[in-house]
Amino acid sequence: MRRPALVMATVTLLSLVSFVPSSSALPGRTEDPARTAVQRLAVKNLKWEPCFERKVKAAYRRVECTTLKSPLDWKKPNGKKITLHISRLKARKKPRGVVFTNPGGPGDLGWTLPLVFIDAGRNRLLDTMDIIGIDVRGTGYSTQASCKRFSSRNLDPRNRSAGNIKAALAQSAKFAKSCQNSGNKKLPSKYVTTAQTVYDLEWIRRNLKTSDNRKVNKIHWIGYSAGTWLGAYYARKWPKHTGRFVLDSVVNFASTWEATWDAQPEAFQKRFGTFARWAARHNGSYGLGTSQKAVTASYERIRADVVKAGTVEYLDYDGNSWDLYPQDVDQEIVTSLYSKYFFEYLAGFLADLSEASNAREARAARRAHNPYAGQTPTFMNIGCNDTPTKRTPEELVTYSGQAGPKYPLMGYARLFDSCVYWKRPSGQLKLPLPVGRGLPKVLMIHSVGDPATWYGGAVQAHKAYRNSRLVTVRNEGDHAIYAGDNPCVNAVVEKYLIDGVYPKKDLSCSGRPMPTPLRETRERDRPVNPVLRAAELAEAGRG
Repeated sequence: MRRPALVMATVTLLSLVSFVPSSSALPGRTEDPARTAVQRLAVKNLKWEPCFERKVKAAYRRVECTTLKSPLDWKKPNGKKITLHISRLKARKKPRGVVFTNPGGPGDLGWTLPLVFIDAGRNRLLDTMDIIGIDVRGTGYSTQASCKRFSSRNLDPRNRSAGNIKAALAQSAKFAKSCQNSGNKKLPSKYVTTAQTVYDLEWIRRNLKTSDNRKVNKIHWIGYSAGTWLGAYYARKWPKHTGRFVLDSVVNFASTWEATWDAQPEAFQKRFGTFARWAARHNGSYGLGTSQKAVTASYERIRADVVKAGTVEYLDYDGNSWDLYPQDVDQEIVTSLYSKYFFEYLAGFLADLSEASNAREARAARRAHNPYAGQTPTFMNIGCNDTPTKRTPEELVTYSGQAGPKYPLMGYARLFDSCVYWKRPSGQLKLPLPVGRGLPKVLMIHSVGDPATWYGGAVQAHKAYRNSRLVTVRNEGDHAIYAGDNPCVNAVVEKYLIDGVYPKKDLSCSGRPMPTPLRETRERDRPVNPVLRAAELAEAGRG
């Protein structure tokens, strides 16, 4: 199994999409100029071409790519345009429909997500559906958002001295200002919102045809993490064009992003406890300790050594050399907690840091176009534009100081919330809140121990969105379940998505057993997390 290199830290921690809600309008009842525009603009003839310019395995060469011009601002549809990058994996047989996919983020590259279903062997899906991947506005090969980066990696959030806190807040303020004032002029910050993206999706639907040249009246949906929020808002805005929607690892779209972020430190700390117990059972392989307490103490000792050194030089298994700050250690842990199949890498990473035997090699040159450059800006713009942040900087300092001792892995790091300095623009395009009755059916999937999207939030969203079914995955903590190794979840999803069999009631599936380290078994072919695998595939690139 390929290890998650440090670049995997670019996979954002949670879905982060919302905006000013309006719960008064009923589905399909509210007219507005943007809605009229997306229904009346002249459609284009999409020209598809091979996505990969590099040599890849034959199954991947089937994916095609195209671009589509979309209004910068759907309130001014005849004004400036941006570019949307779209991929398509044709059904191997006559298509029954079209499935849009989204890996979350918000802002993760979406064009490679259809390929995950090849790797996962989801043959019925591959046979029956055209699968669409989209780099949403702001990221990937679509018109990118941008922010001037002000690195805070050297500022340890556990250092609660007045000077360090002042420096951390100053960096957050500079970052917020740079995103809003010095971003990409082709895509200013205020237009990177979920509302604008929902209209983009409908515009793509209108321009799209099935691979056998039929009009697409309804889209189906597979959305992970942020893709659950985006999918729910599309369903609320365009119910007549909503087919069978699967929302996997649900962000609570009935709440706020500040509340969602606040739930993460506790959830990730619990998930780290699961990892620590696993590492303790395999102490002979990693030497991190024979109990959860001992493994946690090893992590704290390792982190303290990095703090003392300032930075530690680390050579990963791919031959890349990195200068690690304390925050980088935390981030590698957080990223690896998304899937139990990365626990082996995480244990090896901590063991290597403990041994501190690393050499240096030069990094490879970056590409002329960096498709990852828009991820963080998109994440920030959507999260800060769409919902108000209620805390002041002073209140954030207090909150992070309270959360840190209880949930040290991420609690202290809440200090770096640039949204407290964000000046939310007025006159935003708005969408109604996806709650209540009379909405299109959706199927929700969620594991009880998911660290990135809190299970309690998924339950709240399920209750608020009345026409939904929730599949709870017990004894499981992975983030993003469908197209992994859970046969129960895969069967429920595909019966609904392909056959239209909607569960009569909420369901429960059992989680999968914890893996045995490869060094202790002959097993080599492991399931992959679909969201992280999509990011890995993006590294294969288009040339």
